[in-house]
Amino acid sequence: MDEFGVGYYYIDVSNPQFTGLLADRELLRDEYGVEAYYNIALTPWMKLTPDIQIIRPAQKDVLKIDNEHVLLSTKKEVDTATVIGLRLQVIF
Repeated sequence: MDEFGVGYYYIDVSNPQFTGLLADRELLRDEYGVEAYYNIALTPWMKLTPDIQIIRPAQKDVLKIDNEHVLLSTKKEVDTATVIGLRLQVIF
């Protein structure tokens, strides 16, 4: 029997308080994502499941570390990710 589903999540993220170079930067934001899948019953003992996930991560900016291990903001924003998957399940 075929089945499908859709899921959503939301994470309320609090920004840590930094001192020094990053004192005025908000490096984190709330994270959320959605996933949808469709489970196809190829046979009673084999299922194929394609799915897609769209995730807006909590990390807001890309960071790098220089030779003295000081965090520097590159001011480049982290983009939303789209992940496509495929799973084959064999039941025995």
